[in-house]
Amino acid sequence: MKKRYNKTKSLRKRIRALFFCVLILMSSIIITNRYTQSDSEKTKEVQSYSEIKQGNRNENLVNVVYESSSDNNDLVANSKNNNIKRENGGEVVNSVDEDSNSFDCGKIQDFLTKNIRIEDNKKIAFLTFDDGPSTTVTPRILNILKENNVKATFFIVGKQLEEAPEAKNILLETYKQGNAIANHTYSHNYSKLYPHGIVDVNNFMAEVEQNNHILKAVLGENFNTKVIRYPGGHASWKGTEGLDKKLEDKNYKYIDWNALIGDAEGGAKTKDQLIKRYHQTFIGQEKVVLLMHDTYGKQSTAEALPYIIGDLKSKGYEFRTLK
Repeated sequence: MKKRYNKTKSLRKRIRALFFCVLILMSSIIITNRYTQSDSEKTKEVQSYSEIKQGNRNENLVNVVYESSSDNNDLVANSKNNNIKRENGGEVVNSVDEDSNSFDCGKIQDFLTKNIRIEDNKKIAFLTFDDGPSTTVTPRILNILKENNVKATFFIVGKQLEEAPEAKNILLETYKQGNAIANHTYSHNYSKLYPHGIVDVNNFMAEVEQNNHILKAVLGENFNTKVIRYPGGHASWKGTEGLDKKLEDKNYKYIDWNALIGDAEGGAKTKDQLIKRYHQTFIGQEKVVLLMHDTYGKQSTAEALPYIIGDLKSKGYEFRTLK
């Protein structure tokens, strides 16, 4: 009897020990999940904070053609080794001086960061789209821009180009239409770019150059951009001084924003919610840099875009790109 009792007691101890092990393991998983949240979730938090902190303030290329589908316009590549052409028949160019749609990004950086006014008495809107290209949203946005004869600036994440082969064709079409292509780092990974919220200069610069290499591989060795955007925004991170100096030495210009539509704030938003947020942050700035996103899950952004373009046009704004 005593022997049986000892066995039962021992079994109970093992069960209790196993229970505590499982409890510890589950706690570890919960904590890990919390600190390894997706980039998209981090972006929502950081970009909201960034807005508050800022005070709301062509060689060996292939031709690309649109083909219609029931729900979306797919971009299909023609394997002809010709230079990409604009809709008007001219070659796509990179120089600010040669591109009537472009604007000197250095002046916009100074305007946003140093409050240096641009004395040209022009109302100019810069539509900017981050985190693409996506195969679901970017084509819809390109169609809307084309229908309205408007050009925008797309801040490209290189990883997106490698994860979906058709994304390269979409990037080509974006470029072909005369939009500006800018650098948004390769991975958009905050943990790598800003460990503990502090800029890692070496990792950031390495990702800028890695992204440049991928963009050139798609758009040709003649392609070049000096326009970048900090993932999450410049104002969101500590220790930016060293990186700012490194970027300046290499003639890069970083561009934040002074208005947004809130498509990366909190959960998914409806078209009406985005338009409401647009009106909250766009308060008649003579030069408005509008933050939007064309990555996956941002269908509402495409739905709100025609209204935003129409509103800006009705208020006398012209649309330019950043180069």
